[in-house]
Amino acid sequence: MNILMIMADQFRADWMSCAGTDFVDTPNIDAIAKRGVRFKNAICNAPLCAPSRAAVAAGVYPNRLGVLGNYENFPIDRTTYYQLLRKNGYRVCAIGKTDLHKPHHFYGENGDLPMMYHLGFTDVIDTEGKMCACERRRRGIKVGSSETELHEFRDDGEIPFDILAGPYQKYLKGKGKLRDFASDYHDRLCDKPVWYSNASVLSSEDFHDGFIGKKSCEFLENVGVESPWHLFVSFVGPHDPWDAPQEYFDMYKDKCFPAPITDVSEDGKPDWVKKNRSFCSKDMGQEDMNKVKQHYAGMIKLIDDWVGKMLDTLDSRGLTDDTAIIFCSDHGEMLGDHGLFRKTFMYEGSLRVPLIVAHPQAEGGRTDDGLAEMVDLYPTILDIAGVDYLKSGLDGISLLPVLSGVKKLRRNYQFSVLDRTRMISDGKYKLIVSYNDLNELYDLENDPHELNNIISENPGIVLRLTALMEEINKEEGYYRHSLL
Repeated sequence: MNILMIMADQFRADWMSCAGTDFVDTPNIDAIAKRGVRFKNAICNAPLCAPSRAAVAAGVYPNRLGVLGNYENFPIDRTTYYQLLRKNGYRVCAIGKTDLHKPHHFYGENGDLPMMYHLGFTDVIDTEGKMCACERRRRGIKVGSSETELHEFRDDGEIPFDILAGPYQKYLKGKGKLRDFASDYHDRLCDKPVWYSNASVLSSEDFHDGFIGKKSCEFLENVGVESPWHLFVSFVGPHDPWDAPQEYFDMYKDKCFPAPITDVSEDGKPDWVKKNRSFCSKDMGQEDMNKVKQHYAGMIKLIDDWVGKMLDTLDSRGLTDDTAIIFCSDHGEMLGDHGLFRKTFMYEGSLRVPLIVAHPQAEGGRTDDGLAEMVDLYPTILDIAGVDYLKSGLDGISLLPVLSGVKKLRRNYQFSVLDRTRMISDGKYKLIVSYNDLNELYDLENDPHELNNIISENPGIVLRLTALMEEINKEEGYYRHSLL
């Protein structure tokens, strides 16, 4: 069985028409849902790029890997599911943002550094992340050293790129568009507020996700049939900056989107969240918020169009019946909820992710309300491939029995962790622990928008969830899940 996994970056779980929304149209993502199972309650195990993707690669929670922020690399001695697929005869390709060596912010001009082959890939175009694509590099600094993470884009008005950071910069330089792109992003990231939005200076063809989509389709058009393959397509959108190409922004420029979740009071939220709210939403008006969502929708539509082209390519080559397809995201996006943008928060907008798995031999068009997690992809993909692996110590559980209709997912909890906060939920109650700050407890059934922190009134629930969290934090795997 071939396996196509499509991951978007910072994609909210509720921004798909198959999830019931009527303000953005995703017919091609919906087509995957019609073929498979949508896990409507899925979460990421860290609402941040590098730790979330590390958890997927290893099938365990980020705290077991020592990857709790964007400043740590994936541990090179840890087995990845990519390695196991390759060892068992798979061609393993990655195109787009992998973030498995995030701190270096250097990917090689062709995106094929030797490290990527060690991690299990046979074919790779590892691109810069969306914000990293404008970073400049200097000669004379050792590649791979911590000093190479440079966020200065101008010297005396110039934007020198002595060493290209990755293949997307190389592509833009070849088309004579790197300078304009870098200048635009310097202005957005250094001089504009978080909520600033404006159309990209690039066409949809040259937009970062257009580059990734085109390269992915080229792989599908040319990949041989002598061995099975796993293609990991990793789009960089709809991550901020909010800069949909003009033609995609125009599709939504007259659309009025639902207002974000607004807290009645700041009471019950930790100080670090309040400070981020002030930073994210300062001087933002309703029109500004709506325009952000117009751009977010436009970037989603562009990704959906490329998903459709990939599905068409599979059909044209007769590969559809031999290919399992996964659509997911590394984390969500707050998108103005609680006055916040981006991620790193354990609230629903940042924590929940789309997760759709379609197997050609399974009944499609179903939803599962089990407590799925992104770490489940490791055993699920290996089971789809028929590859043996060591199950002990994994935090992920295979979703293949759910796809086949044999069992339903009945996980006892969901867990997510970062360097300053962690979360555990039993599906009804969610406990958020913020180190050296106020902790939070929400009743998701009666308060799905997380407006009322009920931690002081429910010490018994807090004690139960805290004890469970402490067991998860033990060094060895804590396997309490079941399939019924």
